[in-house]
Amino acid sequence: MIGTILKDLKNLKGQIIYYIFIFTVFFIVSALSGNLYYSAGLSIFFAVLVPVSAMSYDERDKWDKFALASGITRRELAFSRYILGFAFFFVSWGLTFVLLAIPAMKTFENLYVLITYGGMGLIVMDLVLPIVYKIGTEKARLCYIFLILIVMMLSIGAATLIEMVGGDPVTVIAWSVIALGIIGVFVSALISLNIYKNKDF
Repeated sequence: MIGTILKDLKNLKGQIIYYIFIFTVFFIVSALSGNLYYSAGLSIFFAVLVPVSAMSYDERDKWDKFALASGITRRELAFSRYILGFAFFFVSWGLTFVLLAIPAMKTFENLYVLITYGGMGLIVMDLVLPIVYKIGTEKARLCYIFLILIVMMLSIGAATLIEMVGGDPVTVIAWSVIALGIIGVFVSALISLNIYKNKDF
């Protein structure tokens, strides 16, 4: 599985530089504007953009067929895309917490907004990857863009609610969303594995 992930990173080398640049710009904008939504929102896109881009390269090169013939299991291939998505998501999401070191942004509401966005990022990945495994990257492109937009709208709604409500309900909202995302990871991975096991390459 490590070899598969390293292969994905090599394929995405050029794009990774671009992702780092974009994240840096969004991070700076968040810091200067005092609004962490830019940086936190981008992490949600990374949760699916990176693994789906890797899968797109694999489809084009018919990598899965070659990998399976060389002895790599379907389980390893299916789960490696989740690990790749987690890596980029958690790094970008985790770096966003650095913004809380800025005195003006170090608030209770911002902390729980970030926690909520973390859950939303996981939920997006939970929903998108099984769809991509089922119908392929090209057909799924519109689906996952649509899903990301919906989740982004929900994230903004949740963040607004957190700012308005305050107190204990905020804690419940934030941790409920991230718990749903974490539980969904296991369900999503099993669904993807089942789909992948029945695919004919």
